[in-house]
Amino acid sequence: MKKLLVALLFPASCFTQTIPDTCFTEQQVIEISMTLDSLWEADSINNVLIEQQENVIKSCRTLIALDSVQIAYQKQQIELLNDNVDLYIKRQRQLQPKWYDSKGLWFGSGLVTAILTAFSISSLIN
Repeated sequence: MKKLLVALLFPASCFTQTIPDTCFTEQQVIEISMTLDSLWEADSINNVLIEQQENVIKSCRTLIALDSVQIAYQKQQIELLNDNVDLYIKRQRQLQPKWYDSKGLWFGSGLVTAILTAFSISSLIN
């Protein structure tokens, strides 16, 4: 039984000796450690940048919402001002003097009436 056990374990021990050693040197371990530290630092810096960018995006979205509200109010103001202009035009048409409200027409008709009255009185007296 012992011989069988030795016969089975002997080839396993022989093959383990042929596998190359995977241990790192001290310099390689230091370089790996420094690389990992720099990657952790870069990751933390990237996380801070991502948070800052998310805050900028939130503020931009808020600004967009406020701008859209302002644009809606300006459109409403433009519509109200256009309605106000239309009302001014209608009022101006109503307040504009008609053809029979002309001062020249009234002066001329008064002058003609005075002259005709004078002629009719003079013709009655004669």
